[in-house]
Amino acid sequence: MKRITLINATALGAAAMLLSVSCKSQKPVGLTTIPGQKTIVASNPNPLPVPTPIGGGGIPGGTTIPGGGQPLVNPIIQPINPNNAGLLNEQGHGFTGQEMEDREAFAALTVYFEYDSAAVHPDDFEKIKLVALHLIQNPTHKLMVEGHCDERGTEDYNLSLGERRALSVVDELARMNVGAARLRTLSQGEKVPMMLGADEQSFAENRRGEFVLLMPAQ
Repeated sequence: MKRITLINATALGAAAMLLSVSCKSQKPVGLTTIPGQKTIVASNPNPLPVPTPIGGGGIPGGTTIPGGGQPLVNPIIQPINPNNAGLLNEQGHGFTGQEMEDREAFAALTVYFEYDSAAVHPDDFEKIKLVALHLIQNPTHKLMVEGHCDERGTEDYNLSLGERRALSVVDELARMNVGAARLRTLSQGEKVPMMLGADEQSFAENRRGEFVLLMPAQ
C-alpha cells in the first residue's frame, strides 16, 4: 500500500515538472522580433503647414510664385535613398538651354550662410521647403541655385565656397524629392555683392544662396 502511494506521488511530481517546463517554453504569439527589420511608418512626423494657393502671396514679403497649380496639403517629404550614389553627378541633365529666367519669383526666399561656411542654416529650411513645393507642383519648372560670398578671401577660394553653398541647397531640395535633373548650380563667388559696404552687415547680406526660377520658353 505504501509502495503504490509512493509511485503515484512520483508520477504526479513528474507530470507537474513536465507541465511547468512546457508552459515556460511557450512564447506569447506576435512578440517575436526579427533581427535587422525596422518599422516603416507611412506618415509625416513633421507635417508642413498648409501652403497658401499659388498666386495668393504665400511667400514671405508678399512675393507670388508664377505657374499656377493646386497647393499640396502636408505632402510627405521623404529623405532620398542614401545608397543612391552619384545624385549630384546627374544634376542639370533636364535643361534645354531655352528656359526663361525669373529672378524675382523667389527673391524673398534667399538663404544666408555663416562666415566661411557652406552649411544651410536651420532657419532657412522652411524657405527651401517652399521652393521645393513649387517645383513639385510645377514639374516643367527648373531651378538654378547661385552661391555668393563676401569679399574676404581670394577670388578662387570664394568661387569654390560659392559652389559648395549652392550644392548644399541643391542637396536639401533633392532630399525633398525634387529631381536632380531639374537643378543646377552656379557660383558667383564675390563678384555680385548684394551690399557694397565693408561692414559686418554687408558681409552677412552677401553670404547667400539665391534661387533663379527657370520656366519653359513660351
